[in-house]
Amino acid sequence: MTTLQALEEPFAAGQLAAGPAVQQLERKLADRFVGFEAVAVGDMTHALAVALRLCGVGKDDEVLSLAFNCMSSNTAIPMVGARPVWVDVDARTAAFDLNSAQRRLTARTKAVIVYHVSGYPADLAGIRAFCDQHGLPLIEDANNAFGAHFDGRPIGSWGDFAIFSLYANRQINGIDGGILLCRDAENAARARQLRRFGIDVARFRDAQGEIDPAADVTEIGTSSTLNNVNATLALASLADVEIRIDQSRRNAAILSDAVGGTPIIPIVPVEGAEPVYWTWLARMDARDQMMRGLKKQGIACSKLHHPNHHYTGFGTGTTILPGTECLASKMLAIPCGWWIDAATATRIGAAIATISKSDR
Repeated sequence: MTTLQALEEPFAAGQLAAGPAVQQLERKLADRFVGFEAVAVGDMTHALAVALRLCGVGKDDEVLSLAFNCMSSNTAIPMVGARPVWVDVDARTAAFDLNSAQRRLTARTKAVIVYHVSGYPADLAGIRAFCDQHGLPLIEDANNAFGAHFDGRPIGSWGDFAIFSLYANRQINGIDGGILLCRDAENAARARQLRRFGIDVARFRDAQGEIDPAADVTEIGTSSTLNNVNATLALASLADVEIRIDQSRRNAAILSDAVGGTPIIPIVPVEGAEPVYWTWLARMDARDQMMRGLKKQGIACSKLHHPNHHYTGFGTGTTILPGTECLASKMLAIPCGWWIDAATATRIGAAIATISKSDR
């Protein structure tokens, strides 16, 4: 079934906001992540904010998080009144640096968010042990890592909570949306209320469809329910997600082979990690020259992230993060997604190799 065919049903039924696709998507993802319930949310930022609330994070608490990330992730921390405490990355692997996290730990730390940079998994065994040692809940920010694995286990199954993005360029395309994985039914039920103003939908209206004055709202939530149209698109995308992930991995392998013998240094996955390569990552001294050269050829490469600790709005002050600054100045994200065929990936790899030689 094509995406357009999948959309015929909700539009024909007029079920654009509410409808069965949301629950169907949640069930399919719960089947994939055994031991978790899936809660569909309007976007990944709200999914993270709900996860933080479920962890008990609130005003003046601290959350360990990577500065090398997107605003769509770290914005969730001040949304619940908390403050991010920036953790560095290992410049070789682009992964969450446990030693940095240990140094940044304080009595105010209430949760850890681990972002799997561009679909490259972090050392989840080490991070899980760190969280357990200090009694901290672990939230996996797997927004672009759906289908990745660490030590044979799916990314998203290591944390107490995990989020995935359904944004248009993610592994599952719902145009927008987010998925929150919860380890227990109680948290999932609370998350479903928080995504809809705090309302218990099953009890909020009476038999006549009117608001029941006896139905209390004990915890005020927000408006962040995934709609039926976006859920329908995500379901269609989920059906062949493995095929598309495999294509991304093949493209990443082509790029890695192409830069052999050049000064380009591919980011190395941590031991035990199987990335999904939302983009292919590499470090190089002449990064900006490479970026300009590739963009002249129509290759949409990117610096990926601007380190969030530079934004004064977070109120975190000066933080020294050498790994983060190294990636910010030397790393380039190269497109390798499923929309690129092998011939195109080979052409991109050849362009990288040619430009790197001319920069010597």
